[in-house]
Amino acid sequence: MLRSQRRTSGTRFNLFPSYAEGYAEPELAEVSLPAGMIEPGPADPWMYTVSPISKDVPYDPPSYMPPYRGSTYAPALPTSAGHFDRIEFGTVQFLAAHTYGTVRLVLDIWERLLGRRITWWHAPAIPRLELIPIVHWPNAQSGPGFIEMGQEPDQYGRLQPFCLNFDVLAHETGHAILFSQVGTAGSVSVPFLAFHESFADLMSMIAVLHFPSVQTRLLHQTWGDLYSLNVLTRFGEFSDTQQIRIASNQTKMSDVEQIHLAPDGSWVDPAGQNRNQHAIAEPLTGAIFSCFVEIYQDELLARRLISPDADVRGWRREEVELSMTQVHSETGQALQRFASGFYGALAVARLAVGRCMAHVIRTVRPDTLTFDRVAARFLEEAVALGHRRNLPALLDHFVWRGIDPRPFLAIDAPMHHGVGKREQRGQLRMIEVANHTLGCRCHERYGFVDANRLMLHPHRMANIRAG
Repeated sequence: MLRSQRRTSGTRFNLFPSYAEGYAEPELAEVSLPAGMIEPGPADPWMYTVSPISKDVPYDPPSYMPPYRGSTYAPALPTSAGHFDRIEFGTVQFLAAHTYGTVRLVLDIWERLLGRRITWWHAPAIPRLELIPIVHWPNAQSGPGFIEMGQEPDQYGRLQPFCLNFDVLAHETGHAILFSQVGTAGSVSVPFLAFHESFADLMSMIAVLHFPSVQTRLLHQTWGDLYSLNVLTRFGEFSDTQQIRIASNQTKMSDVEQIHLAPDGSWVDPAGQNRNQHAIAEPLTGAIFSCFVEIYQDELLARRLISPDADVRGWRREEVELSMTQVHSETGQALQRFASGFYGALAVARLAVGRCMAHVIRTVRPDTLTFDRVAARFLEEAVALGHRRNLPALLDHFVWRGIDPRPFLAIDAPMHHGVGKREQRGQLRMIEVANHTLGCRCHERYGFVDANRLMLHPHRMANIRAG
C-alpha cells in the first residue's frame, strides 16, 4: 500500500509510478512484509534480487534459466530499522530496491484482491522468483523463475532502465501471477495469449492507481470527467500513465479477428500491420476500462458530486462533443469543491474492477478460455458486489466491442441497444466450474515455456521510448 499518515509495520521503499514519463520524485510506498523481514538484496522467502555486473543475454527457457551465476554488484541494504527508503537514487542498489519493491507491492495488491497468498507456478522446481534490474537488452520479460528488465535509449539518447517504470514491472508481475493462478492448457490458444496481455495491463493499471500522484494527475488532467474522454478519444493525449493509455481504446473484435498464429508459432496479420496478441487484447482491455469508468461515474452521481445533467452516459458522441466544454466546466468545479469525493469514487471503481478481475482469475479455465467467458465471470462478480442496476451498461460495453457474455450468463441480460428491457432482473449464477487446480503447475512446464516464447513485448518498449 502507499503509505498514509498512520504508522504501520510494513517495509518502506521509494517507488516511481513511471520514471520515464515525468514523475521526478519517487513516492514512499509500504509493502506488507514487516520491517526487518526483508533481507539484503532485497530478498525474502518468495523472491530475491540479483544485480549482474554485466548481463548481455536475457534468459531463454529452457536452455538458459536462473539462477544467475555471474559476477554481481553489492546488494541493496536496509536501514537499521529494516527499511529500504534511504538508498541513494542513481545507484545500482536503488535499481535493485525499486525492482523488488514494485514487484512486492503489486503482489501484495493482488493477493488482497484474490484473497489468498500466491504460490509461484514454478515453486517445486524453482522456489523463489529471481529479479534482475538490468539486462543489456531493449525489452523486459517474465518466465519460469525470473523477471528481468532491460533498458533502451530515450529520444535524447539517454538509457532508460525499465526497472524504474512501474507499469512495465507490474505488467510482467501480472504475467507471473496469471500463470500461477490460471495455469496453461495442453496447447496455447490465441484467446489465452490475448487474455494474458489484457489482464497483465489491467493488473498494472489497478496497481498504479494506488499512487496518490497518479490519481491526482488522472483527475486533474481530465477535470474529473473520465467518461467524456472515454467516449471521445484515447487517454494518450491526456494521461502520463502508460497502462491507462493502453486501456482506453476503441478497438472491436472485428478489427482484429483476422490476426492468427501460424503453425510455426509466428503471428500473421493480413492487414500487414505486424499486429499480434497485444492487438487482439485491446477489445477486452477497453471493455473492462469502460466498466471502470462506468462505475466511477455512477459513484459520482450516487455521492451527488455531479448533477444528472452532467452525466454523459447514454449520450451520442456528437452530443458529448457539443457539450464537452460545459460538462468539463461543471465537473471541474465540482472536483475543486469536493476533491475527496472524486478520489473516493476513483477508489470505489478501482476496488470493484479489481475484485471482478480477481473473480475471473479464480474461476476461468485455460482450456475453455474465451473473451465471452471472461466477460461473463466479470459481470457475475459485478452483480455480486452490488452493481446489478449497472448491468445493462456494463454488458453493453462488452457487446459493443464484439464480446458477448450472454450465452454464459443465467440471466436475461438487457442492453442499451434495444435488446431486452432495463427493468428485467434475474439471478446470476456460475455456469462454469471454478478453476480449483490453482497454485503449482510444474507438470505443464512446457506449456508455460511455449506461452512465454509467444509473449514478446516490442510494442510496449516502443511506447515507452516514444514517451
